[in-house]
Amino acid sequence: MNDMWQLIRSKHMHNGIQIAHLRAIGFAFFLILCMVLQASAQDTTLQPQSISIFSSYQPVLKQADKLSLTASLPETDTTRPRLIYNIPALNLHFTYQPIPLSPLAMMNDTAPPLDRYFVEASAGSYLTTALRVGIGSGRIDTTAVQSPFSYAVWLNHLSSRGSVAFQQFGHDRIEASGRYFSPHIAYDGDIQFQRDGLYYYGYNHDSLHYQKSDLRQVFTRFAVQMGMSNIRENAVGINFHPVLNLTSFSDHYQHRESTFEIEAPVEKTIADGISLSVSYMGKFATFSDQQASASVSNSISAIHPALHIVKEGFVLHAGLNPSWTNNQFFLLPDIVNETQLIKEKLILSSGWISYFVQNSFQHLSTENPYFVGYPMQPYNTRVEEKYTGIKGSLAGHFTYNTKFAYVTYHDRPLFLNDSLDGKTFYVVRESKLEAYQLHLELNYMSEENVQVGFRLNWFNYFHQQTEQKPWGLLPFQADVYARVTAWNKLHLYADIFAWSGSFYRAKDLSAHKTRGVFDANAGATYEINTNFEAGLEVHNLFNSVYERWHQYPSLGMQVLGSVSIKF
Repeated sequence: MNDMWQLIRSKHMHNGIQIAHLRAIGFAFFLILCMVLQASAQDTTLQPQSISIFSSYQPVLKQADKLSLTASLPETDTTRPRLIYNIPALNLHFTYQPIPLSPLAMMNDTAPPLDRYFVEASAGSYLTTALRVGIGSGRIDTTAVQSPFSYAVWLNHLSSRGSVAFQQFGHDRIEASGRYFSPHIAYDGDIQFQRDGLYYYGYNHDSLHYQKSDLRQVFTRFAVQMGMSNIRENAVGINFHPVLNLTSFSDHYQHRESTFEIEAPVEKTIADGISLSVSYMGKFATFSDQQASASVSNSISAIHPALHIVKEGFVLHAGLNPSWTNNQFFLLPDIVNETQLIKEKLILSSGWISYFVQNSFQHLSTENPYFVGYPMQPYNTRVEEKYTGIKGSLAGHFTYNTKFAYVTYHDRPLFLNDSLDGKTFYVVRESKLEAYQLHLELNYMSEENVQVGFRLNWFNYFHQQTEQKPWGLLPFQADVYARVTAWNKLHLYADIFAWSGSFYRAKDLSAHKTRGVFDANAGATYEINTNFEAGLEVHNLFNSVYERWHQYPSLGMQVLGSVSIKF
């Protein structure tokens, strides 16, 4: 019994000790938790910590065993391989049977040779007669040895007599030209003789009376021209084309002018589409009045260095024009540019150019054949143009060209009519004349059978400094023309033209203007066969009598019939 009590007592004591231990552990845990909470309540910032690792271990890779490889060639195989191809047969079946082909000899060229000769004779109203004759070398037979020489000869005659007394005109011209080809150079030659006869009929025939010999005027011109040009590229790559011209011009009153002209252009290509050029131009004229035993010289010399750039859609000509005239020097511009805005359809063209026009006796007589009194103190006209415009082609048939320019003339000769009888004109010197110019061209062509066009040239003259008006100049000219070919034998053509009048001076010294012109020409030619052709022409279809120069009326409507032979 005592033993059982002792056992129970010892068991309770053991449980008490365990409970005491648990309480002690719980109290210690509670104290630690309170300390942690207090520490966290006092400082919430984490302090930086560092870790130091100390190690003496060094990793080392085990040495790998290196393989030693040696190559050896395979044994030579002398056995020829046997290749087997299995190509199926392809058979084409046609509904026709081909015929065998065999070469044939080329047929001889049966094209007819070019006509080498032609003669055309015309006659019509106002006792008009015309004759044209042409002789040429024609086409050379290719089977024969070709001649290196070609030539052509022309002869022209035209004469008319109007209803007004002494209203007579005559024109005769003969010209021969030729070209000789060497292996590298072509030589050109030309010789001309021309004679123009007329009468000063522009006066009041009721109050004034002149002898026919007193009114006669005849201009005679004899000219020789020589030139040469390279036809193949030479060793230095320079292209050249010098031209020499000798002219003798005279009239019925023993006035004579001798002219020596030379032009020598040289061009060198330095790159693709880029070239340099230099050109020398010289005109030396001597006018003599044999009745007055007086003479005077007139000269122009110029050197034209220029740069040419020709690229796709872009063209530039940039140069200078230093010129000397009658012991005076001028440095003139020479700049032209073309830029394609739309390929071939819209091209912008602009430029700034300046040049001299020699006022020779021949030049003035050609512009106005009724002028008298060549100035014994000669001068030349300096022209300066600043222009821009557009041009191009549309639909393969239409072409157009427009130009708007500001033009300045320095020392421009004007023709002022004689206020006494009016039959002659004197040359007056306009020191400076300015003008706005508008030029327009429209053309339509269809397979060379139909051609229609329109041309217009308009000048607005202003700021003349010396003279009251721009005497004798035409401010406006326009022309509409058409050419039609039917059945390859009938050729029809027509022209409608108009121009405004020019200023002249009346007897009271007041300025007046001649009447404008609006008229038309028409004609037709028919090819009877390969050698004969007949034609009919009508000039001044509206029968308007106009005056290009004051008191010099035109002939009016004129009808001409013609027959031509070519062989």
